[in-house]
Amino acid sequence: MKITSAGIEFLEFNEFKNFAVDYDLLGSVSLSEPVVDKNGNILIKEKVAIKENVLKKLEGLEGNYIPSFKLAMSKDLMKMLRQVLSKAILNRIDDRSNEFIFHLYEQNAERMASLKGIIQNSFYSKTVALSFFRILLSHKEFFNHLADFGLLSLGSVIQKQYGFKMVNRYSFLAGLCADIAVSKEGLYRQSFFGSSLSTAVNLSIEIARKLNLPEEVISAINNHGNSNFEIPGVNPANVNVEDLRKHQLNQDLLLGSGMEDDASDDEEEAGEYADNTAEVTLDALKIARYIMENLKVTTDKEHVSEKLLVMFTYNAEKGLFRKDLADPMIDRFKEFDHAIKRIRTIAEIENKCKFQTSAWAYPKPKSSQIVCKDRNYQCPWIVNGWDLRIISPQDPFGYIGTALDVGTYPKCALEEELHAKIKYTDS
Repeated sequence: MKITSAGIEFLEFNEFKNFAVDYDLLGSVSLSEPVVDKNGNILIKEKVAIKENVLKKLEGLEGNYIPSFKLAMSKDLMKMLRQVLSKAILNRIDDRSNEFIFHLYEQNAERMASLKGIIQNSFYSKTVALSFFRILLSHKEFFNHLADFGLLSLGSVIQKQYGFKMVNRYSFLAGLCADIAVSKEGLYRQSFFGSSLSTAVNLSIEIARKLNLPEEVISAINNHGNSNFEIPGVNPANVNVEDLRKHQLNQDLLLGSGMEDDASDDEEEAGEYADNTAEVTLDALKIARYIMENLKVTTDKEHVSEKLLVMFTYNAEKGLFRKDLADPMIDRFKEFDHAIKRIRTIAEIENKCKFQTSAWAYPKPKSSQIVCKDRNYQCPWIVNGWDLRIISPQDPFGYIGTALDVGTYPKCALEEELHAKIKYTDS
């Protein structure tokens, strides 16, 4: 399949047939140029709807004509492409192995009713629709990764009504395109944070501009790596941007479709840059990146949602994420209320530290002690004579904050409040 300035071209009959049949396009598309035999005689006229009888005729004549099947981009074809893409993405929610995303959207009928429309309308231009259709056909696993990323980003804003211009669509598009440059040799399966993320993002932004994505989306992709989280014990991907640029899919995406989009395709798309939409889109993408990267390295698949929720809740309480985005997401996971309540209490007590970040509940998530990890012996809350010795680095319940290194740490008087409140939340 080739994407041209006029539409989609197939150079093999079986590929053309599979496209029309598998994606339920029979009767909805027509050829922009006739099919001719080797003598130049017309076998199938242009602008004739492709139906089953046409395919049977072509199949019987195979080998006697020039295999070039050019489909013009029509409104019917665009409608079908949107439906195909949205169906493939919605299937990611129904996949029970995709546990966190399934939990995020399940039993949420009110939001699910609008979800299909949000996703379909995200493919608002021929360029965007054709580019992702190309990825779906040729790089299915990579498409699933991008779809999951988009659903995570959208999942953090769809839980409530913001009333900002295009905030749902832009949040989805930001997640969908944040990793669009890293399909090469399964690079997207590796971890991205720090410099590896910054390098990959630069090429993703180039592609996003070729797709003519809104500036609010491009800005979110550009800045979402600034949350500065790391995953201890995990090496980030080694990214060579020039190698990525040479990858065939990236070359195709950077060329663009060369296709003009009708202004009427989506009149809502026009408008000035919206700061409030941009801010929410950025923060939604930060959340999606954090969850995605931790999902990649989580080995305990049986308890993946509980583990992620505890980690996510703790970091939201510590100010790493916007609580107006984080809390509605967290509230979707009612079965983990006890664990969430406990970690919120721990974070609340740590936040009372006179030195902001020194109080450290240990061990997480079932903490029973609080130490001063920065050893601020001048603090009036230091409890003398009860130092705690850590003989091996803390291996917390997933990544929460930073690791606690080997050494001796003074106790903090906040531990008394921890004992009182944890006893209360456990009752």
